[in-house]
Amino acid sequence: MSKSDPVRSNYYSNVERAEKASDLLFLLSALLSFAVLFVDKTTPRLYQGMNVVFTACVLASFICGLALRLYLIPRAEQARRGDFFSTAFDVGLTVERTDGYYNNAFVEPFKRTAAQLFENTLFTKAITGKMAVRERIKVAMYFGAWLVCLLWRDVEIGIVVAACQAVFSEQMLSKLLRLEWLRIQSERVYDKMQQLFQSTATKTGFMAITLDALLIYETAKANASITFPSKLFDKMNPSLTEQWTRTQATFGIP
Repeated sequence: MSKSDPVRSNYYSNVERAEKASDLLFLLSALLSFAVLFVDKTTPRLYQGMNVVFTACVLASFICGLALRLYLIPRAEQARRGDFFSTAFDVGLTVERTDGYYNNAFVEPFKRTAAQLFENTLFTKAITGKMAVRERIKVAMYFGAWLVCLLWRDVEIGIVVAACQAVFSEQMLSKLLRLEWLRIQSERVYDKMQQLFQSTATKTGFMAITLDALLIYETAKANASITFPSKLFDKMNPSLTEQWTRTQATFGIP
């Protein structure tokens, strides 16, 4: 179990707060896009006021999304990579070092890198799998509601458009697809690390496979831009740590 993780507290906590704000803005935008349809246009001040608030929410959501994708998440991932390589190669790339975050006793840098990547993908594939279940249910409910609106002849076209906007937004279907992509790629890298630790690869081959797998994993994280909720991570951490201990014993990782 991680004893100290300044990277999460100093960087990913800001990402979580921004994501919650983005989700709230999305919800407000979705509700307002429906509410505007039912406002009596003979009361122009109310109608115009709701449109102004709706536009403000959309713009704020757009800015929040840009801040997340272009600054907050890349900054957090850079800090995590700094700690990853500092631990793997025993160098001081960053002063914000974790304590007990990676758990193996290899001394050789590339073996330690491979073991850390093995542990990371174990956690990532399990947590994204758990997150995906909830996201699938949420998207299925929204998608079902949109289909009902689409097929029900008495529903106004404006409602159909508003529902479509919600379903195919960044926070709904796009998020699910990015989450599924990260889960699949994490499972792929995890399987590759299993094969690596069971193989008799040469030192050069071991290094090449490790670097290839690490690039696949880091690229998947960058493309997905998905962060783990702290509560879910803390809840799953003990059982996953136990699973990693069993994996170490199985694959001869000290």
